[in-house]
Amino acid sequence: MPPGHAKLRYREDNVTEPSRVLLAAVVGAVVGAAVGWIYTTASGQRFREEAEPRLDHLRTELTRLRRTVRKASAVASESWDSINELVGDKPRPAWGGTLPQH
Repeated sequence: MPPGHAKLRYREDNVTEPSRVLLAAVVGAVVGAAVGWIYTTASGQRFREEAEPRLDHLRTELTRLRRTVRKASAVASESWDSINELVGDKPRPAWGGTLPQH
């Protein structure tokens, strides 16, 4: 086991229930304050107005990326199938097992 891994495990074992509750309360307070600022102040409204178009653009770009990765995956799969046909290998199932012999 790597030395860093053992150290991380040791720290995790030393976290007490009250400290977890305190951490959850602090995180909840910070998130609540941020949401309150965004929805109740003029500067929060400006932030929302600036952030929404950027988030919409990010969502659009991530959707395009997902489509591109799917297409590339399909092309790679077809390429492997073609190579396997050329060299005479039998196709392998997607799950990595073996095909039944007939």
